[in-house]
Amino acid sequence: MRLARTSALLATVALAFVSCREKKAPPAPAQPPAPKAYSFTLRDLALATAVDAKLAKLSLAGSEIEAALAQPKDRAKARELLPALDAARAEAEQAAQAVTNPLDRPAASTPAAPLTPELAAARASLGEALSAYRQSRVAWRFDAPEPQGAEREFAEARRDMEKAETGFMARTRVAPREEGHELDANAVRMSGQMGVQRARAAASALPPSLQPHAARYVTAQEKVLDAVNAIQGASEGERPRFARGYHAAKADALAALADYFAAVAAR
Repeated sequence: MRLARTSALLATVALAFVSCREKKAPPAPAQPPAPKAYSFTLRDLALATAVDAKLAKLSLAGSEIEAALAQPKDRAKARELLPALDAARAEAEQAAQAVTNPLDRPAASTPAAPLTPELAAARASLGEALSAYRQSRVAWRFDAPEPQGAEREFAEARRDMEKAETGFMARTRVAPREEGHELDANAVRMSGQMGVQRARAAASALPPSLQPHAARYVTAQEKVLDAVNAIQGASEGERPRFARGYHAAKADALAALADYFAAVAAR
């Protein structure tokens, strides 16, 4: 799968960068065709979300090495971090291989991004591969009933939190009252906080089989929102540290969400 091969690319580039070796980049791959309207189950969604979680963890491992490489005195530390990167890569590949839906696997099986000696570029390629995989889900048609009651409330609150996250990361702007388009940070922050409160209340009302996963997700996603808020207000030098905190929280949130979807599908 593209995601598995691109995750292997990140590990390869990190090793080459730490060892001061360079590799020649092959030609860029052809663009994949537009996704078709497919039918998926909640179990398929759980498996796809698990891939997201493992790749977020892999990106975090790559960013830790990238941060160490930025400091000449920490190059030895960068080498020590390679086993963790390799372990994260293996977990990402295992999660990708677990995707069993015959329609989903081809959607993620496009050619890997071109190899580059730049670790940052390799991480960007991984991000592009993950974005393409997520985008393929836009055409998904779910063979599952709409959630009701507390589950519906949890789903709506989750969307509010994720919308607030996207608003910060994409620097969402609002129409001006008098002059200049300004980021309405307070409105985005308030929307996220309200989503957290709603999700936490809904999680406590869910069936016992779902409560632990929902509660884990809310806790982790709240940390995600805190991180993106901190990134927006941080200086250029502080942003990498907050960004790594964001990646760590996002990996936890996605892992909890994958477990939540799996628990819903198992009923």
